Amino acid sequence: MKIFLKSLAALLFLALAVWAIRSDTLPDRAGAGGAGAASLPGRSTGDAAWRTAPVWDDGRAEYCAYDVTWARYGHLFAGSALLVVVKEPWAPDLDVKADTPRPDGFEVLKLNHIRDVRTGIYTYHQMASVFARRDDGTLRKINAASTEACGVSTALMTRGRLETHSYFDGQGDRATDYPAGALPEDGLPLFLRGYVTGAAPETLSLFPSLMHGAFPKLEPAPWRVEKRSLPAVETAAGPLPGVEIRLTGAAGVLAYTFAVESPHRLLRFERSDGTVYRMAKCERIPYWAQHNPGDESWWPARPAS
Repeated sequence: MKIFLKSLAALLFLALAVWAIRSDTLPDRAGAGGAGAASLPGRSTGDAAWRTAPVWDDGRAEYCAYDVTWARYGHLFAGSALLVVVKEPWAPDLDVKADTPRPDGFEVLKLNHIRDVRTGIYTYHQMASVFARRDDGTLRKINAASTEACGVSTALMTRGRLETHSYFDGQGDRATDYPAGALPEDGLPLFLRGYVTGAAPETLSLFPSLMHGAFPKLEPAPWRVEKRSLPAVETAAGPLPGVEIRLTGAAGVLAYTFAVESPHRLLRFERSDGTVYRMAKCERIPYWAQHNPGDESWWPARPAS
């Protein structure tokens, strides 16, 4: 019996040793910084000044409302969108916002993109949250959802793994590695800001939007990048100077126009299918405290359809 127990203990010790060696030598799918998705070697994140600007330390958020024309079902529908950018402390062990800063934590910039569009008798409610490290600009996490009368679709990318859940036939529930170096289309209103004053690359590898609800292709594609200055971009606050960053790919054209002034708010967005975002109002406010009756007066009046 003693011989048996000694042999069993030796086998267990050997198994643990092998496991420890393998765990120490296996590649980190997430890459440096956790997700590794936006940290492709050789891809510049542009000018970091907008990320490190002290404006993000004022205890408020960039809160921007947009009037939207949205292409769907071969028609153009009127809707609204909200882009929120705010600094948050990060809990790396859970990949969520930390209630208080941690010794092993860091700061992220969070982009919440919310879109509501009525199509006929039902309404699309769509949202994507994209988190990027403030220090080096690398992608940390994506969370997205789309709901309407037909069903619910969700997506989550964290630690280099992407899970999608769709009600569409042929898609269903899937899990895959998120491609290293690919920028998420849902995060472009955040990531492209580095190219307003910084040098833009000739091409970018883009991962398709996860807030559309359908995930026919879970793979990146190359897009050509062009940049030009615009002396006057029409906004609800009047004409403002801007910089347009235009992306051209097999799926069409995406044109993002940012304010010249840091931190380069998104003034306008256009897609070649007819989708347009027009800034209606944009302020730095502590929106989380404005949840009482009457606070809805902040919202600008919707344009007549």
